Amino acid sequence: MRTDVGGRRRQGVVRALAVCGWVMVVVSPASSAMFSAQQIHRGIMVEQGSDTRGRLVYNGWFRRSDEPAFTYRQGGDAVAGVWMTGPEAFVVRSGTTESAPVIGRIVPSWDDQRLRLTIEPTGKAAVRTTFFSRSSDAGDVALDHSKMTRAALQGSYRATLKSTGDADAGWLSVEIEPDGGTRFSGDLPPDIPPALAAAAAAAIDGEVTRIYSSLDDVGPSHR
Repeated sequence: MRTDVGGRRRQGVVRALAVCGWVMVVVSPASSAMFSAQQIHRGIMVEQGSDTRGRLVYNGWFRRSDEPAFTYRQGGDAVAGVWMTGPEAFVVRSGTTESAPVIGRIVPSWDDQRLRLTIEPTGKAAVRTTFFSRSSDAGDVALDHSKMTRAALQGSYRATLKSTGDADAGWLSVEIEPDGGTRFSGDLPPDIPPALAAAAAAAIDGEVTRIYSSLDDVGPSHR
């Protein structure tokens, strides 16, 4: 049963690119780990500083079993690949073959239907988000699978990044607007490279897509 659930979640992430056809722009200044992201069209575009740009691109339904689900490109060259392995994990490698060194992993998880994300850069300390939540008149509201309507889902959710020992290591927020796309902002540790940050954004957006597809007031043709 766990494998089936994981398979459905991986398919939801793939549909976020293949069916909706989106791009997320991630801006990360060279002197800082601050970044922002915006869905636009077909992939995830990464900009770091004034002269470094990259793009995370979905590789299509008919790729070989050993090929990555997404390829991260800089200057027209494929410099990293993202494989979706196990029930929940995204593995990022510094190349497009399974023998390429691992840059890191992204592991989404749900605790009582509330989303967390673990970012594991190879050779560096992992960081984990707290629950994503937004403020409302009724108090903090978590990003979870209990949402039933578009109005209940949309808003800006923020999580704190925690390192080993529960120390604060930055923050990450996701702003959900079903008609306008998903946007991100945050302050990531400098140990997280652009390809791994782009994979983290894709993982979160895939989970948001799954919630959106289950809302009561979203017709099947728009899921």
